[in-house]
Amino acid sequence: MNDLKTKRNWLAATFLTILLVSLAAPLAAQPASADENENDDMRIVPGTWYKLESDIVTVLFPAGGKKPMFIWWYTKAPDQIYVVKYQGLIEYLTFDHPSLPAKPEYYNHMREAWQETWREKFENMYFEPERTRMMGMNDMIKLYLLNQIMTQINQQMETWHRAFLPFDAGRWTLSDIANITTSEGKIIGISFAFKLVELPDWMPNLRFAENNIMIRVRFYNETVEETVPGTDSKYTVNKGEMKMDFVVNKWVWNIDTLKELIQRLQNAGFDIKIPEAKAKLALWVNLASINITKLTSAEEEPEGIEEHSTATHMEVEGTNENIQANETGETEKPIEIERPVIKVNFANETDTLGGFFRFVSSAKVTDYPNEGDMNMVPVKAAYISGGNHMRLFIGYPYFGNGTLEHDPSIGVEIPNVGESTPKYTVQTPSGMSATPVVLGKYVLPLYTTELMVALIAVVSATAIILYAAKWKRKTPVNMVGAGTTG
Repeated sequence: MNDLKTKRNWLAATFLTILLVSLAAPLAAQPASADENENDDMRIVPGTWYKLESDIVTVLFPAGGKKPMFIWWYTKAPDQIYVVKYQGLIEYLTFDHPSLPAKPEYYNHMREAWQETWREKFENMYFEPERTRMMGMNDMIKLYLLNQIMTQINQQMETWHRAFLPFDAGRWTLSDIANITTSEGKIIGISFAFKLVELPDWMPNLRFAENNIMIRVRFYNETVEETVPGTDSKYTVNKGEMKMDFVVNKWVWNIDTLKELIQRLQNAGFDIKIPEAKAKLALWVNLASINITKLTSAEEEPEGIEEHSTATHMEVEGTNENIQANETGETEKPIEIERPVIKVNFANETDTLGGFFRFVSSAKVTDYPNEGDMNMVPVKAAYISGGNHMRLFIGYPYFGNGTLEHDPSIGVEIPNVGESTPKYTVQTPSGMSATPVVLGKYVLPLYTTELMVALIAVVSATAIILYAAKWKRKTPVNMVGAGTTG
């Protein structure tokens, strides 16, 4: 009877231990009240270039209408300076063609959507076969119609905008720098945004991009978990990491100008279809590194930073790439590793340096006119050595008249610095909004590897204690010789 009672007690104690640890784990994950008012020393110094200083990283970024770019370094090692410049957007096409490189989903400079390049290719791919077939059938009416519409398509392609939208050609505004504040009033970071507001008169076909391209920026002095509205996406942003959202709203695609004419051909019985999904958009980013002695030159002439770059290598997902030669006329190299986040580290011939640029391998698209219909789309990237700097091209699929939002970030990786468990959950802005929302303190997921290890340890300890108690009760007492006097 005692043995059965002991087993019942053992099971009850084990169940109670698991329950208590499970319930206590989220509470234990909360920040201790002792550090509730602690704040890293974070300063913003305004000027022609804003300077953001923290204990981990120092970042410079321009004002005065200049395009978005960032110069940063580990605060305690200012001799190694990193640079990222947002160069512009390039529309490219992914049709298969013998004269073009393989893997069309990745950006390649030979696939850029210039009408001079694609007029002849479209004719060869779609119209010449139909023209040959019409000649064989001696169908003069259809042949005449085909030629007429081909002429109209050529005329329509003359309205195409430039394949490349250079960001330095436009005027950008820098929003006010705002604090990111919790409901208790604690400042955990700052936010601001660059917006393209004006393009020159010599780019009339690209004026649709005005007020429709934005780079939102967030910098935290606490590690947080960011959530993306309308999706299940969550990711950790480390303390000292500068997180960005690249936003493109209502892009006008060159290939969409052909929709009506192609529909007329199809209605007339021609087997011609030029799918708009073959169009893509690439964000061109330059990555460089400069010596501290060139910092003033970089601020005064930012478009010439690459000329001062001393970068020799970049590490692309573990592969060390020599970037000293200018290979921009060659085929771009795709990044084919499939991971949730793609990372590019600055490096030298033998070592990986602290600076990094990374981006999420998917982007959020909000469709129009069905506003609120959101989905995640894959992101494909390629790169090429530009001569002591890397040219990185982040490719996005066709998203029609919708809004695309993508997530790059910059920072430094220093051992035991910056990475920790998130303390807060923050909802990122959406669309052309620039204001994040702190949802509250971060709650540790109920089941994590660390929690399971703790549970196993506690349960094992409980079992040992109970077993020892049971063993002690059953151990016989040695009564031999009791009461003898010798």
